[in-house]
Amino acid sequence: MRNISLVLITILSWSCSSKEIKPQIELLNSPTDALLQAISIIDNQSVWMSGHNGSFIRSLDGGESWELFIHPTGDTLQFRDIHAFNEKKVILMSAGPGTLSRIISFETPNQWKENFVMKDSLGFLDCIDFWDGQRGIAYGDAIDAYPYIMLTINGGQSWSRADTTYMPKAGKGEGGFASSGTCVTTGEAGKAWIATGASGNCRFLITNDYGQSWKEVESPLITGEAAGNTSVSFIGEIGVVTGGDLLKPSEYTNNNAFSQDGGMSWILGNQPQTVGAFYGSAITKIDDQPFAFACGPKGLDYTLDFGKNWNRLDTLNYWAVSVKDNIGYAAGTNGKILKISLQQ
Repeated sequence: MRNISLVLITILSWSCSSKEIKPQIELLNSPTDALLQAISIIDNQSVWMSGHNGSFIRSLDGGESWELFIHPTGDTLQFRDIHAFNEKKVILMSAGPGTLSRIISFETPNQWKENFVMKDSLGFLDCIDFWDGQRGIAYGDAIDAYPYIMLTINGGQSWSRADTTYMPKAGKGEGGFASSGTCVTTGEAGKAWIATGASGNCRFLITNDYGQSWKEVESPLITGEAAGNTSVSFIGEIGVVTGGDLLKPSEYTNNNAFSQDGGMSWILGNQPQTVGAFYGSAITKIDDQPFAFACGPKGLDYTLDFGKNWNRLDTLNYWAVSVKDNIGYAAGTNGKILKISLQQ
């Protein structure tokens, strides 16, 4: 009896000391009022963000202070994606029709190099990502019979179209939504996922060999002229996709789904707290507890159970969200920056 009591006391003590992790948020001071659309976190202290008006920003102290950078051409470029290699060097992707779609290297304090300019007037880049310091991928709206996928093997200094031999054909009008820099995400050992949408298209293009071959998987999200997948995020084999119908900003639609097998199958999540389409997503794990985030013009939500139950974090207008380990950020209109902490 005495031993049983000791066991019960031990269990009760452990239960009382174990606290549920709840995301904490803090609205930070921003050096810009430009729309911020992409986030690249290096570690708990260093993070880069990019946006409109040819601008991007950097913090080296966990968001306490920020430095603003502006492209020499001023406000002609919209940097809708950014990938940080380290505290000094980034790759920027500008989105827009034709020559407004560009990929540019920047290294502090003021070293610029234009690595790619879209020559096709129908072209429109949507997002980029990297597997490592050399191998990367870019995705854009289809301009011919195949998805517009580009690869680099030299850190983004040069780009070429991926081989279409082992690639499914593009749907009519198929592309990505250049809203959060997360319509493509890379994983370990050459994996990458592209989330497509628009013109009735809504699927995933998946590679396991650094973009040398591709397979397609259908998405359960809503389809339509301005609907489909907008963002996909993975950590290991678990992933989240967000989207919706941009023409239904005040309605609930099938706008989130989850995978636990590397994207081969997806299960729709339940109705979130926030209405309208989601533009960005992020996913992380702490002590085997998944945290998934989804953001859009009407707010920022999170779920701990793969979309069965959603909780609201904020109601402001956010276009991008990113989380690494226990620190994250959301960004959006008017240079808005929100810091997310996942700590007991």
